[in-house]
Amino acid sequence: MKINPDHLKKAEYLLIDGEEFDEERKKFIFCTDTIDLLAVPGSGKTTALLAKLYCIAQQMPLKDNAGLLVLSHTNHAVEEIEKVLKPICPQLFSYPNFVGTIQSFANKFIANQACFELYGSYIRKNDDEMYFYEAVRFFSSMFYSRKGNIPKNLKNVLLGVVNAGKQTDSIKDAELNVVEFLKKCFFDFDEKKIIIGTQTKFKFKGVNKEYYLELEKWKIGLLSNGILSYRDSFDVAKRYLTDPKSAFIKTILQSRFKYVFIDEMQDLDHEQVNLIESIFFTTDSDNIIQRIGDKNQAIYSSVSLNSETVWKTRYEFDPVRFHENLSLNKSHRLTETIGKLVDGFVLSRDEGYEVVGDSKNQNIAPYLLVYKDEADAELLKNKFVELIKHFELDKSKKNKARGFHIIAWTTDKEEGSDKWHLRKLFPEYIRESKQKKEDFDCLRKYLFLFDRDKKTFESIRKALLNGIVRILRIEQIYIDKELQKHFRKSSFIQLIKSKGEDFYQSFKEQLFDWCYSIVTSRNYEEVYIEYYKYIKYSLVELIPEFKIEKSNVFINQEFSFVELPEQIEKINDEDQISLKLGFYSLCKRADALRYFVC
Repeated sequence: MKINPDHLKKAEYLLIDGEEFDEERKKFIFCTDTIDLLAVPGSGKTTALLAKLYCIAQQMPLKDNAGLLVLSHTNHAVEEIEKVLKPICPQLFSYPNFVGTIQSFANKFIANQACFELYGSYIRKNDDEMYFYEAVRFFSSMFYSRKGNIPKNLKNVLLGVVNAGKQTDSIKDAELNVVEFLKKCFFDFDEKKIIIGTQTKFKFKGVNKEYYLELEKWKIGLLSNGILSYRDSFDVAKRYLTDPKSAFIKTILQSRFKYVFIDEMQDLDHEQVNLIESIFFTTDSDNIIQRIGDKNQAIYSSVSLNSETVWKTRYEFDPVRFHENLSLNKSHRLTETIGKLVDGFVLSRDEGYEVVGDSKNQNIAPYLLVYKDEADAELLKNKFVELIKHFELDKSKKNKARGFHIIAWTTDKEEGSDKWHLRKLFPEYIRESKQKKEDFDCLRKYLFLFDRDKKTFESIRKALLNGIVRILRIEQIYIDKELQKHFRKSSFIQLIKSKGEDFYQSFKEQLFDWCYSIVTSRNYEEVYIEYYKYIKYSLVELIPEFKIEKSNVFINQEFSFVELPEQIEKINDEDQISLKLGFYSLCKRADALRYFVC
């Protein structure tokens, strides 16, 4: 396949207002071989990828009805691709193509079926928060084993093994270590070992292997109920694909997705990279894989700040076969001054990689604002606004559209950490309100942190139902006691319908009233009281054995929500400057003075 220059002309008209892509970008757009593209901040790499996808879409259907697989690390990045391309080439978003996160690809095409075949359940909850909740619950419920050949308490054994050689000031600290261990432990079922992080294999030295089997039993129990952490998805997918009986899955995926594009490649972890490579980059595959990103913009966790990115380019891996990486060195976002500064911080400099500031915007040197403590928060805001006005950055329509941001590396207090965080300075910021989550650690959050981008009652309706289902899970009320099958939203609604049309109609009206009051009147506390009363008193009509016992803490946990005024989301008049709060991974593309970093 070759890119048609006429199609590129149309893409330039649609994507960059008729301007012409430079030679760097054209070289990438016209390339249809397996290649890695290294792109500096603000280089327009995603726009170049969008142009290429548009051009390919104009040639669909492709030979043998093959499709495109377009992957990125975050939902936000995928939404940006959809926002731009769906209106102008909707064919990209239907069979045989797939555009999504690597997590959604792994679940949809491999992990869901793998979980069913290996453990008898499709994925019901793929969520770290739910998995961590189950880890805490498991630790809290540890008693002496029912097996007579295990004389000691598993809890005490874990305390001894996990805390060996660690300085702990109290029993509580020691128990926190065990809970963190359970959250992070990853099971190698074949070798009967536990892996922490990406490399360390954890053994119970001098301890009966039955204790490992007790932990394994817990883990398999979760998988059998369809409860998976994000990493579990890649684990079960990998084990499923390595089974010779499942080899045909790779062949099917290779045939369906002839071209694979991965954006923000630097943010992928080992499991994600290995899964994609094991499917599409094999000795007998002829798939075209193009990976796009910048190693110097990798998102590192607090425990891996010194880690190298897991992305090894084709040229690094096999320079004989792959003679070069492509690169985009000119940054249309960074000015010459900022470009030179950023280039000085380059950690990973592949051959030909250089940050060249090419923006024609005002050439402003970066400012360093120093503060003492949270009492300076308003001073910081005011100084930031003062600088924006001084340099007249608020006069730019593009700046207004994108907004001005205050961001931080850490947004909330981590367990046992004294690090500064965004909420310490700005208590109104709630990271969870920006994430499209289904489960939270307290009931009140279900009323406040629904997906506010939806223009209907759909998201708040789902959130209210999810809150009820979560309480049923905590109280261990099952739709099928023998199989210990938990309720889901759909099965809960089916139970209500089984009580008759009048009962169902009454519940629908009640649900509508709650949704209406929250969305239109912001009557959160009033709705919460009614919602809680329904759970406490009316669920018994549906489920006679239901009562609130184990979920007391979950229900009564306080949660302070400060709803941001409308001007935080948009500028209502010429003099008003909008300051948005956020965290580093969503605001990596930083312009001078458009961002203040805490």
